[in-house]
Amino acid sequence: MNDKKLIPLSAVPSLVAELTGVWRHRATAYRWAKVGCRSLDARMVKLKTEKRMGQLFTTRDAVMEFISEVG
Repeated sequence: MNDKKLIPLSAVPSLVAELTGVWRHRATAYRWAKVGCRSLDARMVKLKTEKRMGQLFTTRDAVMEFISEVG
């Protein structure tokens, strides 16, 4: 992810709310990263993350890509 504005997974729900208007719980972001979510064409899609100093991070681009892939 090469240091492109990393955001902690705990901040993903507010970003998802900003992008889609739907609020998700913090645990949902962790589930998307670990287990994934089934897309409309039945693929399992995971949120791209990177672990730094014991904490998971993602980027705004990765969240937008995840949302578009899931449908």
